[in-house]
Amino acid sequence: MTTAQATLLEVEAGGLRLLTDPRARKRGVLVAFSDRNGGVSDAPFDTLNVSRSVGDPHQADTNRRRVAAALGFDVGSLAQVRQVHGAEVVEAAAGCSGVQGEGDGLVARDRGVVCGVLTADCVPVLLEGDGGVAALHAGWRGLVAGVLQRGVEEVGPVVAAWIGPSIHSCCYEVGDDVTGAFTRAGLPVAGPGRVDPSTAALAALQRAGVNNIVRSGQCTSCSSNYFSHRRDGETGRQGAFVSLLESPS
Repeated sequence: MTTAQATLLEVEAGGLRLLTDPRARKRGVLVAFSDRNGGVSDAPFDTLNVSRSVGDPHQADTNRRRVAAALGFDVGSLAQVRQVHGAEVVEAAAGCSGVQGEGDGLVARDRGVVCGVLTADCVPVLLEGDGGVAALHAGWRGLVAGVLQRGVEEVGPVVAAWIGPSIHSCCYEVGDDVTGAFTRAGLPVAGPGRVDPSTAALAALQRAGVNNIVRSGQCTSCSSNYFSHRRDGETGRQGAFVSLLESPS
């Protein structure tokens, strides 16, 4: 199968701004990244927080429904994991909903299941492969542990990958423990005391044999349109969503 070059375009839908790939949707794959705008949450989770675990559960439920409506899926079909900064990838089967246990990635092989991960600086990565789709949450520990390689193994061969907004090296000063871990894992270091998780994610995907990759250039810490734990401390979470649609649109 020939797959068009992966893209990320900002679109407005249901009063929200979303990054998505319209060409992927035409072939039956939903790909989307939300930001922090257009929701109902109060500070410090303002406004489109989609995490129920940061102290804002009721508003987060409303925000999830808004995102689902804007993207055209049933919020009851959304599957997630309790993210732990590791490399475990969990399969979400047809009919499942809610939290599917601990892990940092979800794989769906059945149509209609929406895989979602939450971030506020970590790298969200979405995959489309011959073996299904995957949503992956890659913090620096997950990158070092190989969560992206695990995702590629689960759905490969991968035909397209999307790297969403995350913190970049301009705002990510780290200690020698992190740069040392990156070096030992064969991941690029941006300079003394700095790493770029997005660049590391790109390198990890390429090393795993993925060629059709698009990467958002947006830094979550630089941009006020995104939640950033490094910048703000207590804050909300944006979401990354992928699904094999019941029918292409």
